[in-house]
Amino acid sequence: MEIKTPRTFKTTDKAHADLFNDMVEAFLDNDVGLLESINQHMIDINPHASEAEKKKWNDSQGYKITADNGSHLINVRADARIFDMIKGKGTCTFYAASGVEDSPSNLSLRGLQTVGQDNIGTGFAVDIAGNAYSFYYNAADTTINWTKLPSNAERNKWNDGQLSKITSDNGGVILSVSDGEDLLEKVVSLGPKHGTFYATGKALNSPTTRSCRGMYHFTSQDSNGKGTFGWVIAIDYNNYMYTNYLDLNLGWQGWKRVLTKEDMDNTSFVDTYDLDNSSVSAVENVPTKLNFGDTRSDDLGEYNRSRAEITLKNNGLYLIRLYLNSNNIPVGSDSILSCYVNGTEFQRLGNWNPVISSSICVLYLQQKFKAGDKLTFYITPKNTGRTITVNRAYVTLSQLR
Repeated sequence: MEIKTPRTFKTTDKAHADLFNDMVEAFLDNDVGLLESINQHMIDINPHASEAEKKKWNDSQGYKITADNGSHLINVRADARIFDMIKGKGTCTFYAASGVEDSPSNLSLRGLQTVGQDNIGTGFAVDIAGNAYSFYYNAADTTINWTKLPSNAERNKWNDGQLSKITSDNGGVILSVSDGEDLLEKVVSLGPKHGTFYATGKALNSPTTRSCRGMYHFTSQDSNGKGTFGWVIAIDYNNYMYTNYLDLNLGWQGWKRVLTKEDMDNTSFVDTYDLDNSSVSAVENVPTKLNFGDTRSDDLGEYNRSRAEITLKNNGLYLIRLYLNSNNIPVGSDSILSCYVNGTEFQRLGNWNPVISSSICVLYLQQKFKAGDKLTFYITPKNTGRTITVNRAYVTLSQLR
């Protein structure tokens, strides 16, 4: 485009002509400058923005995830469901009022959904009390699956909890003791620790020949890292419980079995007391079985009246009290009173040395017996010169442990 130059004014009045000519020249200068700008703009291949500016705009967020004012994009009313409102919407922010059916909280909340595939979404939300939740749903789901995220208070609670394991990760024991290994040595070798163990029936220093499981706790250690003060509890497969305690100054205190109510209920106690059916005649120098008649108590049914015999059902330590009365025993005689086990003399309780003919003798025996032992009691008259009569005989047997 070419700008044509207008003719100048020529008048007889030069002053007026110059006034108009100056104005025309100003217009002409402006037109020339404008033409140059237009021509430059026409040949410029990037007239409006640089490539960098256009790339920035093209790479920007074209899909809205918030409203134009920066608030949430989707508003979930109290009578709607979050799932229905956000499924298929892609990545977006949302607000759910309190009382929404599928909300994880009874408070209002705000959240963000991320979507990588159609009808598959994940995200999180935080209610107005600060409780945080994550969620997900898959294509076949009909509702959102929520998971509450731990709070600082919950994390602090866990961090302050029992961090030292007392079992293996699958719930098994920390320590296994095999045949020939020393149970007590293995638990102290762990140092200050609380844990669980299993020991076979052939482990050394075990309280039982049956396999057992238990716990241990040691609170201090020596220079070698071994536990010095602590306890061990073991329970075998017959449900017997044992305890042991280690004191650095005293050593192991030894295994002790814990008695149960059943143990106490199953303790032997036999008490015979029959005024009319407990007499017996005994020939001098002949061991004669004492007759006890009926019982007042027989807790485990161990007494056989016809045989005047007690068949024990428990291993243990027993206390036996034997009472005898005679109206015709010679003064100065020396009769032997014995306990027989399984038909053989086991132990003598003592001797009856009357100082009057009408005499009473009370003797005691404390001894260990085994289950199945058959106990009977005999008198062997000595230095009587004749047969004597025992008018009454009572026996009381108590299991101590």
